Amino acid sequence: MGSGNEKRNTVLFATFMLAAFFLVNFYVPENPRLTVIDGDGSGLYAYLPAIFVYKTADFTPVFNYEKSKRPTGYQGHNYHKAGRVMINKFWCGTALLEMPFFLLAWLLSLIFGLPPDGYNILFQYAVALAGLFWVGVGIVYSVRLLRLYGISETKAWIMILAGFLSTNLLFYTVVNPSASHAYSFSLGAAFLYYAKKLFVRYNKKPLYTASFLLGLITLVRPVDIVIVLALPFLASSPQVFFQTIRKKISSKDFIIPVLLFLLAVSPQIIINILQTGKLLVYGYQNEGFYWGHPEMLKFLFSYRKGWFVYTPFMLLLFPALLALWKRSKFEMISFLAFLIVLVYLFSAWWNWLYGDSFGMRPMVDFYALFFLVIALMVKAVKKNSLKILLVIFVVFTLLLNLVQTYQYATGILHPDSMTREAYWYVFLKTGSKYRHVIGDEDEYFYGTLSGQPFFESSFQPGKVSKGWTSPSNVVVLDGMQHPVVKMDSHHVYSPSFTYHVPEGLAGKGNLYVVFKAQYFEPVPDAALGALFVVDVTGKPGERLFYKAFRMKRLPDQKTGEWRQASIGFKLPAITPATEKIKFYVWNKEKQTFYINRIAIKLFTYSR
Repeated sequence: MGSGNEKRNTVLFATFMLAAFFLVNFYVPENPRLTVIDGDGSGLYAYLPAIFVYKTADFTPVFNYEKSKRPTGYQGHNYHKAGRVMINKFWCGTALLEMPFFLLAWLLSLIFGLPPDGYNILFQYAVALAGLFWVGVGIVYSVRLLRLYGISETKAWIMILAGFLSTNLLFYTVVNPSASHAYSFSLGAAFLYYAKKLFVRYNKKPLYTASFLLGLITLVRPVDIVIVLALPFLASSPQVFFQTIRKKISSKDFIIPVLLFLLAVSPQIIINILQTGKLLVYGYQNEGFYWGHPEMLKFLFSYRKGWFVYTPFMLLLFPALLALWKRSKFEMISFLAFLIVLVYLFSAWWNWLYGDSFGMRPMVDFYALFFLVIALMVKAVKKNSLKILLVIFVVFTLLLNLVQTYQYATGILHPDSMTREAYWYVFLKTGSKYRHVIGDEDEYFYGTLSGQPFFESSFQPGKVSKGWTSPSNVVVLDGMQHPVVKMDSHHVYSPSFTYHVPEGLAGKGNLYVVFKAQYFEPVPDAALGALFVVDVTGKPGERLFYKAFRMKRLPDQKTGEWRQASIGFKLPAITPATEKIKFYVWNKEKQTFYINRIAIKLFTYSR
């Protein structure tokens, strides 16, 4: 049982979290949020509608439902065919922790006459509440972990809440709670707490609890099993660490923990057997690690998604390492080794920026440990001047995090294509005119791009170009010898190119397009609303895929010069039904500007 102060603080924190929930979902948005289950979160959640609604371990009906609700560009990357069934690349741990809230939404749907389809508004908010609840559990265990290190309860709460509000853990609690990170953070905090208790005083109960929690951590996100590498740090000395291992071996205490770990991961094993007959299935088809080329510097410092750029609170880990060195060289070395392994592992993933996300989301899972290390540093600070500097820094990172969380939620920060110029263009900006003004960067892919395109074509006004439409809006600008294409309110589409897909490409899922054009703006940002468009159609004329990318990636004041625009992107897998692919520029805002030298290149990439 916890102390009276702990219970009071927990109640106060729960009240704060519920207030944040209502603020984010009902007050701050222009309209109440209708969609919480989205992105990777839809795949993590999909086990629940598959089993309870469609009563199958085959994800085909879930994929078809999602596809019916999404834009034409939706490809269902969470799901893959494995023989006759469609499997989910994610493990089922997140869905298992969401299940009590799902069942509550199911019951309420029946009571209020809503369709119990797994996706109505009650299910959306059930997932939001699930994320809120589990982060609350994680924060309580983070406080308890600090208490084991001699930090007073009041200070522990202050430090953990400061970390919560100053990092992207806040984002994955209230803005994107359908992602796995709220659950991984919670389980990681509880695991670290019981593991530390085991090192403080060897006892079977924390050993068994920690073993089961490690299984749940793996069930939510298998790669997070690396948290076991933090155990030497928790032991505080090599003597305690190896003595504890020897006790486990000599007393045969490893048998029950192994069984408890297997029990925790057994739901996924059962699902794998039902789906494919195999114990283990690798769901991340055509995805993997670049072990020889980790993007560690980009992972930590890039404007596109750098951990320290979007979560500067974690810069406190650097002085914390010095404080650990003074406290215990073993603690410092073991923690630094764990941190290096973690950064190397996550930055070696093919998509090191982890798609649409705020900051470096895989690091969120381990924040309980990072909060502890920073708290130990704060505890060691004795000089008032240093304490004041710490407070100023934390307040700055907290306010910055609140602003940037709002920016991401409202489309001011781009979900995966930030640059140095874009970052400073929208820095601390919250006005509506800054929403969705940042264009896409080239899409990432897993593999190596072929050196030469297998097909290319280009258009230049005044020349005959096979496959291109002939424009009527060709003009000659003053000072130019060659004609160009004028885009205005009467001419909203550029010359288009139609690529008729040969039969030999059927089955290809590794095609990459580079789409380029030159543009000239007579007034600032005339081409800001222009879009590169790809439109894939099948037989007879069915639209299979459609996607548009901003041609100009950032507003500016440049005029009177020709500039190059380009976008690189993956095509969906080519099927026998795929007939043609159309490329063109769409002047969506009907502004006046000029384009020239439109070019299409098609590549393959090895996997």
